[in-house]
Amino acid sequence: MHEDFLDELGELALGSRLKRVSEKMLADAAKVYEHFGMAIQPKWFTLLALLDKKHTVSVVEASEYLGLSQPALSQFCRQLSAKELINVAADKSDSRKKVIQLSAKGRVQVQVMKPIWSAVNLAAIELSEQSNNQFYQALLLFEASLAEKSLLQRSQHHFKQLANTQLSEEQINIIEFKPTLASYFDVINSQWIEEMFVLEEVDKRVLRYPQKNIIEKGGKIWFAEHPSLGIVGTCALLNKGNGAYELTKMGVLKTARGLKVGEILLQHVIEQAQSLPLNCLFLLTNAKCEAAIHLYEKNGFVHDKEIMDSFGRSYQRCDVAMRWTQEDFATNL
Repeated sequence: MHEDFLDELGELALGSRLKRVSEKMLADAAKVYEHFGMAIQPKWFTLLALLDKKHTVSVVEASEYLGLSQPALSQFCRQLSAKELINVAADKSDSRKKVIQLSAKGRVQVQVMKPIWSAVNLAAIELSEQSNNQFYQALLLFEASLAEKSLLQRSQHHFKQLANTQLSEEQINIIEFKPTLASYFDVINSQWIEEMFVLEEVDKRVLRYPQKNIIEKGGKIWFAEHPSLGIVGTCALLNKGNGAYELTKMGVLKTARGLKVGEILLQHVIEQAQSLPLNCLFLLTNAKCEAAIHLYEKNGFVHDKEIMDSFGRSYQRCDVAMRWTQEDFATNL
């Protein structure tokens, strides 16, 4: 392995060393978002955090707050607007000025990211505290610490502590649908569907307008709230008529997988379904969702050809249909 030539240049190459560390940190931050299933670029972080704190700012104010050029900030705004995470509009008091704020989807996305930011913050503090007070020496130690254990690895460690894998069922709060939670339904389900498949038109209609397409048609939606991570899961019952209900759009954020949130949520939905005028409870899925299918089987669902024949065409990705049977559910408890 070659010697690091920047060591020979010393403080003369401080800017280059800082740039190298900065690029490493940003690359690791991108891996953190990727690890938790979020299509977010680290360069957007400061603007999203600013809008979360200030709510509404002009483009000029944001540029000054963040120390960014207006062309750079405008580029970020276009990118975030394309992701439907911010709204950009003319200032009501001065139409020449543009003001920006988080969209409903953006507010949800920020709430989802905050536990991750907390973990990254702890990881960054941990890296910083491995240094001493001499800045250059501290920087060298900081860089060595980063090479020894990356920001991703440190963030994963701290996130596990924040998530607390020993949660009891009572600590997961199940909440019924209300309009202010609609964006969570979209964000949570879009994450897992796009991770494995492609959002179909039927997905987009239901996820963007859950009240119209589920609630107002006699269906139900629930959300799972983690004590430190916030809203992390959701599941719906879609009224198909004649006492048939489809258990659908069940998803858990990648940040909360492995905490048994899905099982707690599924069992709650099954219990609530039994209070409805229920003749048939079924679900449609894909064979690629092996972990989910195992969970369904464990909780009383069996594979059913009749369900596939009757409802399987609802989604292009559907190649598995299951019906819930109370006897199997009771046996597995």
